[in-house]
Amino acid sequence: MRDIRISGGSGHDSGGFRHRRKLLTVVLAATAAVAVTATVAVAVDYGDGNGSSASAASGASDAQGRGEGKREVDAAKVLRAAADRLREEEKDAKTDVPRDDQFIYTENIVKETDRKTGKTDVRPAENWDSVDRRKRGWVNEIGGKGWSVPPLGRQESTWPPPGWEAREKLPKDPEELILYLAKGHTGGKKPKSLDEIDEFEWMQLQFSLKGLATSPVEPKGLRPAAFDALAKVPGMRATAGVKDGEGNPSVGVWFDYKFNKDQKLVLDEDSHEYLGDRAIRTTLNKKKSYDQFIHIDDFGVVDEVKQRP
Repeated sequence: MRDIRISGGSGHDSGGFRHRRKLLTVVLAATAAVAVTATVAVAVDYGDGNGSSASAASGASDAQGRGEGKREVDAAKVLRAAADRLREEEKDAKTDVPRDDQFIYTENIVKETDRKTGKTDVRPAENWDSVDRRKRGWVNEIGGKGWSVPPLGRQESTWPPPGWEAREKLPKDPEELILYLAKGHTGGKKPKSLDEIDEFEWMQLQFSLKGLATSPVEPKGLRPAAFDALAKVPGMRATAGVKDGEGNPSVGVWFDYKFNKDQKLVLDEDSHEYLGDRAIRTTLNKKKSYDQFIHIDDFGVVDEVKQRP
């Protein structure tokens, strides 16, 4: 479950530094204005001895987004196709509705290739997220180590909101979903239209929408709505020919901003199925960088931490 933790009052994210350890969890965005950290794609340090990682510099080459065989395609069209595919899948799918006292289990597989040597490592990561965020969750670090994720504090909230009933009430109309999110980002004042949302707010909104679109356990209709909402975000770009974890040509979708261009949602070129996330990780000392591909390998609803479906 890819949630965003928002602290209240202080303007500082209470969990941000916890996510910057040598872990298989990621901070993609952190803004002082709304104190948001989003766990959407992995960009962490795996023990190079250089501390936590920093994303690739804005001028770094994008091995997955340019070059021979790459071509730009219509991002909105690709995202709408991904939404349509999900709606078809959901028609006959049985939703495993979790109780608020249960946990969402997710296992991610990370494939990481040294951009200089070509050496590749494949590593797992597991998360147990409390549905209502009132219980302690758990994250398994690489190597079998793990740490506890505390419940929400008194002045904290998350996106998506805690509790299954709250998620079921989220707008399924793409534009209404955007305006609902924008209300939170603008201090409680709901914009009258998408035209009132500025570029900085769009950058924050697209992080939240990507997290919702790619979350494996959500009420029916919510993930397709999030993909359709992403299609309405100004600045979304898409490139065909980006490789998935197996080296197959796929479509990479990203938000056209200097800090985001190396972080892509990867979709199948033909079926538009969401396959995972691609990113570039660079260590803090800039000596090493890695092409990264992360995909969900397993997920489900369980009764307690460290239990698997």
